[in-house]
Formats: sequence, structure tokens, C-alpha cells
Amino acid sequence: MLRFSDAVLSKQERLSRWGFLGLTTAPLVGAVLFNHTGTPPFLLCPFRAITGIPCPGCGLTRSFLAIARGDFENALRMHLFGPVLFLAFAGAAVLMGLELKTGRRLRHSPFYSFNSRIQGWWWLGGIYLGYYALRLYSLFQTGEFYINPLKTIFLRS
Repeated sequence: MLRFSDAVLSKQERLSRWGFLGLTTAPLVGAVLFNHTGTPPFLLCPFRAITGIPCPGCGLTRSFLAIARGDFENALRMHLFGPVLFLAFAGAAVLMGLELKTGRRLRHSPFYSFNSRIQGWWWLGGIYLGYYALRLYSLFQTGEFYINPLKTIFLRS
């Protein structure tokens, strides 16, 4: 059950909640708006364009778009963390919206309790980078790790 504190949000806290609400809803709204076209043509990963190797976030946009279409199997295939981040963004947006509507801070929110423990962030970052290492290893095993750099913007003729 959600409980709110007695203290009213200050002007600075309200502004930060509005900013955080904007940051968390932008990818969700973008996924819904662009879900019918696949990957928007204006999105390009600079790291992949230069090196030919996917960055740790490559596939997240396509995963979000697949979730917006209701295609959860492809969302997981595009990026394992896509559905997790989509749910985290949606949850954070709901919590920020509730705080802004009531004008009070949530007392024992799961978001704040996790946010207050820095170790949780280190573990999550380690798992994320471990997943990225596995993705790179699979590219190495299939030979794409060697082929993709030859497709970079610098080596195209």
C-alpha cells in the first residue's frame, strides 16, 4: 500500500519531479508514437556507426517499440533489459505522477528504497555489463565481431 508523508513537496522537489516525469515518459510516449514504423529513421547509434560493434544500449529502442506493439517475444530478443527498463520507466512515471498529484512524497516507495541503496545500483550495472559481455561474446563466436567493423561509416566506399 502506498503511504504519503505529511510534509508537502517544496517548489524545488516539485520541479525535480516534473523533470523526472518528463525523462521517464519520453521513451514510453516515443515508443507508442513510432511503434507502427519499426525503428525511426533518425535513430542511429554513433558507437556502432563508428566501430561496427553494438553499444550496451543497442536494441533498447527496438525493444521498447516491440513492447508498444505488444510483441514481447521480439522485445526480449532485441534486448533483454528492454522490458525491465520499460516497466521501471512506467513505474517511476506513475510514482512521480502520484507525488505531483498529492503534493506529498511517498514514504516507503520501492523506487526510493532501491535508490537509497547504492549497492543495488552497482549490482544492476554489473548485471547489465555482464549481459553486454555475453552479447559481444556471441558476436565473436559467430564471426560478426570481425565483419561488423568493416561496415563502419569510415570504411564504406
